[in-house]
Amino acid sequence: MPHLWGNILVVTKDELVPKYYKTIQALQVSIWRYKNLPYGIKQVQKGGNGRQMLVNFDTLPKELQEAIGDPRKMEHPLLHFWEVSPLATAFYTTFDFEDGMPLKTEFQEEYITNASVLIALQKLKEHRLALKDGKKVGITKSLWEDMVTFNDILPKIHHRPHTMMVGERHFDRLFKAFLKGDEKGFNFESLISKKLNNQHRRIMTDEMMELLNAMFAGQEHKPTRTEIANKYQGFLEGEVEVINHTTGEVYDHTDRTKYKKISESSIIAWLAKWEYKIGAFAKRSGNRQTLLQQFVPYHSLSKVKEAGVLVSIDDRQPPFFYDKGKRMWFYMAIDLGSEAWTTWVHGETKEGLILEFYRQMVRNYTEWGFNLPLELECESALNSTFKDTFLKQGAMFERVRIEANKARSKHIERYFGKLRYEFEKDKNGWLGRPFARKEDNQKGAGADIILPKEKIIMNSLYDIQKWNNMEHSRYEGKSRWQVFTEMQCKDTKPTNWRAILPHLGRVTSTSCNAGIVRFRSAEYLLGLGGEIALGDDLIKLMKYVEGKSFEVYWLDGNDGSPLKAMIYYDDMLLCELLPKPVYSRAYHELDDTGKINRQIMSAYENTVNAFMRERKNDIDNLTVIDRRSKIIGNSFVIPGLEAFIPSEEPAKIINIEDEEYSPLEQPSTGRKSKSLFSNFS
Repeated sequence: MPHLWGNILVVTKDELVPKYYKTIQALQVSIWRYKNLPYGIKQVQKGGNGRQMLVNFDTLPKELQEAIGDPRKMEHPLLHFWEVSPLATAFYTTFDFEDGMPLKTEFQEEYITNASVLIALQKLKEHRLALKDGKKVGITKSLWEDMVTFNDILPKIHHRPHTMMVGERHFDRLFKAFLKGDEKGFNFESLISKKLNNQHRRIMTDEMMELLNAMFAGQEHKPTRTEIANKYQGFLEGEVEVINHTTGEVYDHTDRTKYKKISESSIIAWLAKWEYKIGAFAKRSGNRQTLLQQFVPYHSLSKVKEAGVLVSIDDRQPPFFYDKGKRMWFYMAIDLGSEAWTTWVHGETKEGLILEFYRQMVRNYTEWGFNLPLELECESALNSTFKDTFLKQGAMFERVRIEANKARSKHIERYFGKLRYEFEKDKNGWLGRPFARKEDNQKGAGADIILPKEKIIMNSLYDIQKWNNMEHSRYEGKSRWQVFTEMQCKDTKPTNWRAILPHLGRVTSTSCNAGIVRFRSAEYLLGLGGEIALGDDLIKLMKYVEGKSFEVYWLDGNDGSPLKAMIYYDDMLLCELLPKPVYSRAYHELDDTGKINRQIMSAYENTVNAFMRERKNDIDNLTVIDRRSKIIGNSFVIPGLEAFIPSEEPAKIINIEDEEYSPLEQPSTGRKSKSLFSNFS
């Protein structure tokens, strides 16, 4: 968004590249071409050494001015009330459906924008009612018209339009439903489409999946998935008969509500899904070790052995040279309530320093056991590019104030002055300002002193430590650090990892096998809400990621180990990764922590075992009879081989007359049969 630089309306390099100029070199060539001409694009400030490159907005081509938008010409009633709602951001980035799945990122951005527009409309409505003494005649229509026309301006100030281009009646229903909310007055959930929570209609029915799974694992031999797909096609055509061993049922191939036509690739893909494969392999597998390795989470045992509210941020350069004309860069944050420095990073250049700074802030606050601050004040040069990502209101901070070229508006500048003149001035090699107001703060006559980088860094860190341990300016007898730790605001909120991790975290690709994720040379389990997932939660997550490749967004702590790791799958941060519990192999060395770890790991394993057993028991034994002939004729005959050749003539019926039954007479052998009694006579 163009802003005033003195009396000149300017735009930054980031607003022109790459949207209007493909590269920075293309922009520089265009500036150089018109440098000495009375017309054409003009640069008012060069970039570099911490400065932002600025271009005179009025010298841009007219089509670029119209595309970017001139704030001096923008007129719309909603402009005075528009802002990204922190309530909307917090709601949609943490929203979960009934099945526990979050909103996809694209829908989050859409609903945050729509909700912010409706909140601005509510403020505009209250303003107009106040002007009309509460008369509501025609106000709905005017609000609807304002909402529709606001889409001509919104992309220029927010980089995306809203999606509520509906008719007046539809708008009236939508607006009223949105205002019928909780105690905060807004029903954010009313904007979420019900279609997102419904499962998409699928061709595969439960009966089809039951049959295919039984055909795959319920036969005496082991067919491949391709063979099952072929047998299923024959079943649909009535050429393959399927019988259930348990019920004796002959499956009805003509019932198209249950058994539908489906491609071979779809059958193979469905049979390969983890939730079906785990039961099928449990029934088919004859190698228990392979089955356990592929599907069952395992325990890790250690070796036997004897025997723990508003922040202001900005960059600064300590006044010392580490090389000729070169000074170190620091980016720092100070908590204004306690006056304690809470975050600091350093480097030779500013490139990449700002992202590492925000990562370090999350590390420090998390490891100290505190929530992130509620509000942030910062300068725009390095932070404006993040205002639509993690610096969006309600994401990392509840409210963010970005100031452009206003050093006085950032309270941290005062504390930088104290560091410079009260802590650093008496050190060897200190650089005075050439045009400082006070003579004793101006540069001396001697030559500049070059100090090692390591010494400059260590001196700065010692100054921070000394500062935090000094007495607070308002609370006598308490150090700044004591105030920071003992007087934390009760309204701070837990870190919104879903909103910040995709932008601040690092990315690693991995996969899930038997509920265990190998990540950074360690093993992790699936988790939700900071705890290892068990029961239905674990099974739900494994249906998504088991056997799949995915990305892990993670942030490392000060010791280098992962501080927070979350699985990013299907355009959403699905769940957390938590370190796998370990305990001693020796019972003698099993302490209380080890017993708890063993209990958690056993519950994790039993969840998968129970699901596998349930799936296994759901599979019926059956026989598949393929009545299709594999030959198409009988013209080839090998002499000497007898084969049944069906007659082409119809069968004849032969009538046989009934005769009276008479027992057959036994032929005489000339010998009398003796009874048992003859032995006693």
